[in-house]
Amino acid sequence: METARPESAIPSRAQALFPEAEFKLRHPLFQAMPYPLGADPRLLELEKFVLKSLDQDTNETLRHASIRYVGRWLHDNSFDVGRETLLTDFFLLHERTPWSVERMHAFATAYLTANGIRIERRRETGSEQRAFKLVQGQRTLPIGETLGAPFAWCMKRFSEFVEMYPWTEGVTLGTSACFKAADLLFMYVQHGLHPNGEWSLIQRRRFMEAEGYIVWTALSLVLTRTDRAAQLPSRRESLERGMHDVVLGQIEDAFTPAPAAPKREELVRDPEGSDLCFKTATDSSGPKAPVLTVVQGPIPPAGDANDRQTLERFKPLQSPLPVALMPSVAQLQESLSRLVREFPWARIAIHIIFSELITRRSFGSLVFHLRPVLLLGPPGIGKTRFARRFAEEMALGFRAIGFAGISDIRALTGTSRGWASGQPSVLLEPLLNSRSASSLVLLDEIEKFVTGKSDMPSAGNFLLGLLEPENARSWFDSFLQTECDLSRLVFIATANSLAGLSTPLLSRLTVLDFGRPTPEDIRGVIPFALQDIAKDWELPKDVFDAVVPPVEVDVPNMRDLKVWLTWYLAEWAKNHLQTDRQH
Repeated sequence: METARPESAIPSRAQALFPEAEFKLRHPLFQAMPYPLGADPRLLELEKFVLKSLDQDTNETLRHASIRYVGRWLHDNSFDVGRETLLTDFFLLHERTPWSVERMHAFATAYLTANGIRIERRRETGSEQRAFKLVQGQRTLPIGETLGAPFAWCMKRFSEFVEMYPWTEGVTLGTSACFKAADLLFMYVQHGLHPNGEWSLIQRRRFMEAEGYIVWTALSLVLTRTDRAAQLPSRRESLERGMHDVVLGQIEDAFTPAPAAPKREELVRDPEGSDLCFKTATDSSGPKAPVLTVVQGPIPPAGDANDRQTLERFKPLQSPLPVALMPSVAQLQESLSRLVREFPWARIAIHIIFSELITRRSFGSLVFHLRPVLLLGPPGIGKTRFARRFAEEMALGFRAIGFAGISDIRALTGTSRGWASGQPSVLLEPLLNSRSASSLVLLDEIEKFVTGKSDMPSAGNFLLGLLEPENARSWFDSFLQTECDLSRLVFIATANSLAGLSTPLLSRLTVLDFGRPTPEDIRGVIPFALQDIAKDWELPKDVFDAVVPPVEVDVPNMRDLKVWLTWYLAEWAKNHLQTDRQH
């Protein structure tokens, strides 16, 4: 008699379609492939081009065109908001086959198209002056601004290609491939990440003057060996004489900061209201710092003595509180560098977060804010610690809320009065403790919320409202029985997977893969882990400077590293600390 296979042995829909994939597809649109008959025609169109790009029996030109079309599909179909995750899955599906210049270019183009970024080869319409820059809407991406993981990985493939290709022995690429290689070279030097870590403007300039010059010279020689280049006048300027110097000049120009725009307005509090407003700089009256009243409406009095005591404790939130200011661009760049040193495996995610902050500040944003972020990755890789360190760097209050095992969201909405456990929402605690209208709240492991009573709203619906700015401005607390303005809270969520998270919720989050630490990464962050232990033990952070851990540290993740270091410190103390030095 045949027995049923265990559930784990039954292939998923995606596994049946992509049996060669050596990783778990994360994006819901990939997980649901192949789509059933009668599905949305747009989904069937996406599936067709994904499969065509992977079909090795299809000619290369059509495969690369299919890759580019996936980027166009993502740009045109706004109901799918997880572009980064979908393109990451798409990228990994192609990892099993060799990467050609044409494929790298197709993926880079797909990413740019999906995000509304175009390559601009003129400085302005009608100008004959050469340029090579990336433009998103009306904004030119500043040199050094990095893009998402799929683009960074594509640039990494190109850097490996540059390192291995025998440029000085003569280029054997076709003419079209040379044009595309030139595009990739200019994208890489302006917006790529160096494989060895941070890549400053000076280092980008040196690369362009040395390796970049060798590559460009080899590619440009194709023009002198064939007449086919004349058939592509729109792309020819990428290889024309002097284009190398144009891009090098753009990098040089990036060293000179743009002149500050005239200061016309300052963000201040409306003296007759509780919200933020602008006033002209010529008006010298009134406060200069932005403030906000969190608890805006009247609070009904409480009959219970314990409830009255709690209301008294939260009374400061009824007065104007300072709002966190955005650090300067230089300060943001310094914080970026420090966090990348502490979390090198999450370099791409950190760059994306700080790219938004630096852009906001560059355009004159004064008040600190960040679109809600979801850090994705397995347990123990430092997601929670990063959120805490990010709050420290940005001088924000911090509160972590764990969702694992929670079945009652009243801790988030506030518990009704009259109960012994009656309290306002935990979301108000960091604002009260820091006496600020701005704080960072960590929503930890949001995919693990346990469904509770049927009459209780789900955590997903609660988060949908909380992460919507308009709703956050008039958020109701059940204990205070009035509306609160939580619009200045900054949210970072974590999850081990996207399973169970709805598309509407994901649409309100910037989903970032937090990476995975390598053994080299773990060894490199030992000093930071020792500082954490010193802080936990309430000791000076340099107390362990004399401790030299062994070179070999065999632990799988950051969580186990602290456990291992605690054991090692005990052994080190036995051998090195004299009895008369102990307390």
